[in-house]
Amino acid sequence: IATLVLGIIFGLLFIFILLNIAYLRDAFILLPTTYGFIMICSALIAGGMPKNPFKDGNNRLNSSVHILVVLIAVWLISPGLSAMAGLLPSPPEPEFDDGEYSVITTIHEYPMPDEVSSIQGDYEEDVTFSVYLSLPDGHDGEMPLAIILHGFANPFFDSYVDWVEALASRGVAVAFIQYPSDVMPPGYDSYTLHEEKGMSNHPFHEPRAVAIDAALEYMSTIIPPNANHDHLLIGGHSLGAGYALLVLDWALSNGWGSESLFVDLEAPYARPVQDHLQIDLSGVPENFMAHVVISEDDMSVNDCFGVYHQSLLGENALFIEVPSDRYGFPRLVATHYLQATETHDTLADWGFYRRVASQADWLVARNIGDELMESNAETLLVDSEELRYMGEWSDGTPVKTLKTWGDALNSDQYEHCKSWTGS
Repeated sequence: IATLVLGIIFGLLFIFILLNIAYLRDAFILLPTTYGFIMICSALIAGGMPKNPFKDGNNRLNSSVHILVVLIAVWLISPGLSAMAGLLPSPPEPEFDDGEYSVITTIHEYPMPDEVSSIQGDYEEDVTFSVYLSLPDGHDGEMPLAIILHGFANPFFDSYVDWVEALASRGVAVAFIQYPSDVMPPGYDSYTLHEEKGMSNHPFHEPRAVAIDAALEYMSTIIPPNANHDHLLIGGHSLGAGYALLVLDWALSNGWGSESLFVDLEAPYARPVQDHLQIDLSGVPENFMAHVVISEDDMSVNDCFGVYHQSLLGENALFIEVPSDRYGFPRLVATHYLQATETHDTLADWGFYRRVASQADWLVARNIGDELMESNAETLLVDSEELRYMGEWSDGTPVKTLKTWGDALNSDQYEHCKSWTGS
């Protein structure tokens, strides 16, 4: 039985190593430690204490394999011992307050255009594509509006509820828009993918854009009268960040965001390359800011998409990298899913939700004309020490700070993006 357990653990360890290389990025230190404990116990049960393979009378091969298994187990256990013993410093607590409002969310199915519904696949057949409208309970005055878009094939509100409620609890009306990812337009199975300058030639962009436009038009009929779309935030994650630029184009063409506008592109993927889906930014107001944010250990999208999105949005857009910091325990690892509710941790609080809180405060302050509140919020949104600060580990060691660029495309670090292409 012990030998069987060893075989199972080696199989699980192999799977873990592959996942760690592709996605986990050393975030889970205790799992290999647990494997190591099981491995060493099984090895001792199966073979007893290690024996010298060079001593007469000992089976050299069996003894060597036995020692090797024990050494592997010790190697797996060692990094996690200090964490299990509570000897590693803990990460900092977030330094911002929760919003003052509870949040009420209602769901509003929007009419999906026939040209989209007729080409939808089976993956999302159980999804009723809707606009989720989240409002601060008891807020009677005017409030800004935020529009949030999800990532590829993840239209589920629960994955972004923390983001939505971080905004709504501070006095912002939030519309979370679902759009279909699983669509099969003509040419979907025969095109050759090309990615360049922040864009891609996916044929899927066109039906998704039609669906998003339908959702936006429907949304405009259900937002409450006291939601002031002249003060507007547009945000998106991953593919939704690329499509947030389509929402920006729609909003500007309708005169929305004319007083205050914030664009928040988190872990962004491509925007469409199609001519009729290009972005007209001529209506961007004077009071405009944007964050284009990547994660150091994002293994899903290339940084160059965000670099070009910043370049498109202009000088008021700040390019930010959230760093990983493995100094203490739990480790702070910045992945593609930093913004998802399921992975909401200390790093997300400091690298994401703290900015979201400041974005909401800035819009609310602009809406009510509170200059002091606006100034305080803006300090945490522009390139500053206050923005970059990420707190301290419990032993006083500073957590790695945010990295920022005012013009990433022309920086040494991202010079390669000028010639980068993907496929």
